[in-house]
Amino acid sequence: MKKLFLTSSFSSVAKLFEDFAGEPVNGKKIVFIPTASLVEKVRFYVDDDRKAFEKLGLIIEELEVST
Repeated sequence: MKKLFLTSSFSSVAKLFEDFAGEPVNGKKIVFIPTASLVEKVRFYVDDDRKAFEKLGLIIEELEVST
C-alpha cells in the first residue's frame, strides 16, 4: 500500500515520519515537490527539509510540477 505524507515543512515533523510509515525508512525512495518555493526569496527551509530526509536515510526523487 502506498502512503501519502503531506507537509509544508518536513524538517519540523521528521521525527513523526518513521512512525507514520510503520517500518524503517532507511533506503526508501520519497518524492520531494519543492515547486512552491521557486518563487520565494527565502528558501532555507527547502535545504532543511532535504537534510532531514537524508538524515533518515531516504532517497530523494525531486518532482517539479510546474513544468
